[in-house]
Amino acid sequence: MQKWGKVLLKIGVGLLLLLGLIFFIATASIDTTPYFETEYYHNTIAKMEVAAKNKTEAQGSLLAGFAKVNITPTIVEGSPNLEIGEFNRIKLAGYGDGKIANGVHDSIYAKAIALQVGEQKLVLISADLLLMPEPVVIAVSEKLKGLIERDQLLFGATHTHSSIGNCLPSYVGESFGGAYQPEMVAWLSDKFVTLIKKAIADKHPTKFSSGYIRVPNVVRNRIIGEPGRLNDKLDVLSFVQDNGKKATIGIYSAHATVISTFNDKFSGDYPGYFQRHLEANGTDLALFFAGTVGSHSNKGEGEKFEKAKYIGETLADSAQVVLNRLEYNPNVHLSAITTELEIPKLQFLKISDRLRLSPFIGQKLMPEIKSIPLQGFQLNNLIWLALPYELSGEYGLDLKNALEAEGYQMVLSSFNGQYLGYIIPPKYYYYDTYEAALMGWYGPSMGDYLMELNFKMANVLTHSKF
Repeated sequence: MQKWGKVLLKIGVGLLLLLGLIFFIATASIDTTPYFETEYYHNTIAKMEVAAKNKTEAQGSLLAGFAKVNITPTIVEGSPNLEIGEFNRIKLAGYGDGKIANGVHDSIYAKAIALQVGEQKLVLISADLLLMPEPVVIAVSEKLKGLIERDQLLFGATHTHSSIGNCLPSYVGESFGGAYQPEMVAWLSDKFVTLIKKAIADKHPTKFSSGYIRVPNVVRNRIIGEPGRLNDKLDVLSFVQDNGKKATIGIYSAHATVISTFNDKFSGDYPGYFQRHLEANGTDLALFFAGTVGSHSNKGEGEKFEKAKYIGETLADSAQVVLNRLEYNPNVHLSAITTELEIPKLQFLKISDRLRLSPFIGQKLMPEIKSIPLQGFQLNNLIWLALPYELSGEYGLDLKNALEAEGYQMVLSSFNGQYLGYIIPPKYYYYDTYEAALMGWYGPSMGDYLMELNFKMANVLTHSKF
């Protein structure tokens, strides 16, 4: 009996040691090194200084072209025809419960506006997608080589959670978007190539103007609620071709999660209602870009699709107020800058206030990162930064207010072809919320690091210091 007791004790001790070793390998302490003392910070600043020297600028008459394509897949039970968008099984991106698309509530689209001043060219692209998947962006860039470069393409998304998945490899990508399907990436990238070519071919002399309006009744701070600061600004851009054709862009910070897990049909959520309402009332092409959605959710009257309609049409009516008071200019100043970010090691998945999953294991779960672009452009007094993450509305408010004090309108959009999770102020990092515990991937200094870069980008574009 004593012999067996010793054996069991040894086994128990061995198991405890093995568990301790696994825990040691699988976890890592949070890195609290000041970001401005790190190699990734200094490398990024050096790259930004080079990008600032290579910034492109042009002054003169504006040409703009508008286009849209339907990206609603067709779901079939028999043999699929991928060339015409027929698929057997598509996961709705955005919800982790495995919801498979079972039809169409409202069609989803990709839309673009091509801009040109002199030899300076940009294309603004948004789609009714959860985000702009990097594999799609890489494929589009390859297919458009010789026509337009990657740094001239500014991608965004409406962030609807009732759209196409299956575009991101890795455990995390497939948890949110379903099994990776290269054929979906190929089909979607072909759609975007067609879209961009159509926008470029449509260019005509165009007038431009922009403004914003506060719409506080359809957005809320979802981290801390009523005490939290709120970015409730709806930014509106308007382009009017000399032939009378009009395009309107709206950028807003409420999460497009009205249509939640009850739904199994494709839908643009409230941004879809926003775009359709404008297009039914005088706008030929309406686009929506998700803004600083990293801490802001939606609110409104009604339930389900009725609520989505209320929010979308409230924003569209508010945008119309801005459109009615705009003064247009056919001559513009256009400048643009693209730089590359370096980032800290992954500190993904909260285990305790002190511990996160080790970077080695975290990298095995996350999509491979090939590049992290940060892009910005200036169009007269409008400054727009296209970000590779979901920035907190509280952070966004700081930058918007700083530039507004100097006469600029600051636009911040998310999902420019890469995704780094939620970027929230460090005061919330240890707060036990979804934004910090699950979606805060790079430690407590990440927000302040990225906001310094955002201010530097704004400084370069405006020749100022904020």
